[in-house]
Amino acid sequence: MELGLIPEAQEELDAIDQSLDVVEILRCDLFSRQSKWAELKELAERLARSSPEGSQWWISWAYAVRRLESVEDAREILIEARETHPTEPIIVYNLACYASVSGNYEEARELLDQAIDLDATCKEMAKKDDDLKPLFKEATQS
Repeated sequence: MELGLIPEAQEELDAIDQSLDVVEILRCDLFSRQSKWAELKELAERLARSSPEGSQWWISWAYAVRRLESVEDAREILIEARETHPTEPIIVYNLACYASVSGNYEEARELLDQAIDLDATCKEMAKKDDDLKPLFKEATQS
């Protein structure tokens, strides 16, 4: 997948023992790279419901729902996920992004600060994230 050889990656993934946990992780990644949002949503939701301790399932589910449905629906998934994963920086970071694109800048700033407190790399991510541009633009106009 890292080489961009998606069809070959699909073939290799299909040839691996499907009972291995890594297969589901790789399949989610493959669906995301292929923009197969419906497939990603179905798989990630099933995994989040059956293994809620896996934060990545919730993040992938919300990612797909954002593209298929709405930011608000994706936000609801991550709010639920945060109950189980209150210190998962990517969940908090994505909630900040959703607040920003929705125009809720005060909430976005608070969530981004929380995400950065949980993991300082979120600060660097934020500088390049299109979802947070409205937040930074609003901050410079205030």
